Amino acid sequence: MKFFLIAWILSVCSGCPPEQTVLKGHLSSYKGEVVTLQSMEDYALYDTLAVDASGNFSYVPANRAFRIYALAVSGYQPYRIPVYLEEGDQVSVNLEWTSDTTVDVKYSGDRMAENLYLAAFHELENSRMDYDSDIQSLPFIAYKAKLDEKERELQVLLDRISDSAVKERFARKQHLWFQNRTVSYTLILPRKTKDGEIMEDADFTTFIKSLDLNNPAECNKYIIWQVIDWYQNRDPEYTWENRHMNYMKWLDGLVSNSEMKNAFATDQIEGVIRGSKGIPLDTLLACYNRICTNDSLRQAVAEQYQEYLRVYNNLMPGKVAPDFEMFDRQGKICRLSDLRGQYVFIDVWATWCHGCVMEIPYMEKLQEHFAEDKRIKLVSISWDYTRKAWLDFLEKRPASWPQYMVDRANMDVMMKEYRIAGIPRFMLLDPEGRIVSFDYASPSDPDCVNMLEQAMKNF
Repeated sequence: MKFFLIAWILSVCSGCPPEQTVLKGHLSSYKGEVVTLQSMEDYALYDTLAVDASGNFSYVPANRAFRIYALAVSGYQPYRIPVYLEEGDQVSVNLEWTSDTTVDVKYSGDRMAENLYLAAFHELENSRMDYDSDIQSLPFIAYKAKLDEKERELQVLLDRISDSAVKERFARKQHLWFQNRTVSYTLILPRKTKDGEIMEDADFTTFIKSLDLNNPAECNKYIIWQVIDWYQNRDPEYTWENRHMNYMKWLDGLVSNSEMKNAFATDQIEGVIRGSKGIPLDTLLACYNRICTNDSLRQAVAEQYQEYLRVYNNLMPGKVAPDFEMFDRQGKICRLSDLRGQYVFIDVWATWCHGCVMEIPYMEKLQEHFAEDKRIKLVSISWDYTRKAWLDFLEKRPASWPQYMVDRANMDVMMKEYRIAGIPRFMLLDPEGRIVSFDYASPSDPDCVNMLEQAMKNF
């Protein structure tokens, strides 16, 4: 993506009253593309912008607490276009198509330096340089030199920011980001030799042991996770089965700052609770309660664990599937419970989810296999944010099995009652609406057809 420092003002920005906070923009050759705006600070905001027939849009934020936003044009890269906007700022963004899938971004108005910096930083974040085969073959000193070069390039843009408070905030984030990437060498360093011995890079070992894990300006949860991973790889007591308990052991030994230890331990166990699927976590919870000294954090985790147990008790095989409401392409509303009478194979997906879209050809094959089988029905339920994006996708790629979409309220019900933290998710219900599995094999699994046939053999 190219970013140009230019001195133009869009015609749509004329007449903006002084001190009004406003983001305006223009899409060249506009053909009805969906434009969304999201807060990049806590993701509490997600809006679809109104774009006129000429491709102009305007947004006046209702919540002044947000400063960093992400614009997106559905189906086009970059998927997030960062925009910095504080109270009283007037910022304009011009988007020009450079290919069938890419737009160029030009900023004007206030906060030029901040926006050019954020655009470059965002591009670096998404460069996935760690996956470059040439980078992965480097010894640590050469790898670090590559990162230092990138940091110097970004620093040039950071130095152009005149707002000292913003500059300091960006500098802290930048420093920790490069610390993260440096520590990530542990993922590049080969784990073992052919003889099973641990591979070492003396310079990287020195760097790991030099890190101040008790200074929040030098360490965040990602860094501590990578450092502990490095130690676990050398720990003879470590096994995959005891990885969470082992993490707590190393955290307790490496971090003495109680506030940081409490935060890291809480983040770890909350992640385990979110990612686990019904297994008991009492032993890990007891370990966490020994390490964490903050009563309010421990109480919050205890409540999350009780909710975890409640939900998974309701998701056991044979339980009636939690109900929710959805609508079809014509807008007709139905409930999950209305689909009873056959086995129901459910595909939870969204057009913006790459992994979901990758499963579509396999869903098509699954539908072809069961097209004449009255025992089972395939159903896709979209988590798209706009009905238009969903319908436009289905117009371009028609599906021969029932398609539904849920609104935000029912999406929240599904997230909570089915513990869906990410999609795609596949589920199987029996003809009475009872759960066979809330986390079924994906259609791309070679065994999926046989598993479904086996599940329905007595029906």
